[in-house]
Amino acid sequence: MSQTSSGPAAGSSHDDPFTRLAEPLPTPARKPSAAWQGWAYFGGAVMGAMGLLWALAGLIALVDDGYYTLRENSLLVASSYTTWGWVHLIGGVVAAITGAAILWGGRPWARTLGVVVAVVSAVVNMGFVRATPVWALLVIALDVLVIFALTVHGWEIDEG
Repeated sequence: MSQTSSGPAAGSSHDDPFTRLAEPLPTPARKPSAAWQGWAYFGGAVMGAMGLLWALAGLIALVDDGYYTLRENSLLVASSYTTWGWVHLIGGVVAAITGAAILWGGRPWARTLGVVVAVVSAVVNMGFVRATPVWALLVIALDVLVIFALTVHGWEIDEG
């Protein structure tokens, strides 16, 4: 009975986990497209602009109590416009910083935080639809575009 094998001999360098870690990674199955990288950068730019506008809406709610004409108890969450103002201001600053991090780095953590911020923004603006329906629905639509851009084409920023 012959004991020949077609695989590597026991004790060879392929059995060593550190040697396998040093080998180069395989090439990605798909190549990044410069055209689609624009979608990821678009998501970052919209995130930054949306954050600035969201912060502006928060400042308006904090400074001018009479700007929003809807009664406070008509909001989804029973709260004052001062609370909504702070939520929008803080969320807007976080969204603007996240958008800048996506544009100037495109790191996976920035893209992940961008998706989280966009989801939170959409949920918060669902509660603000009664006060400013056009604005809130526009922001929700932009959030959906940002989530699409960062989840489908965000990897292309790193690869490009």
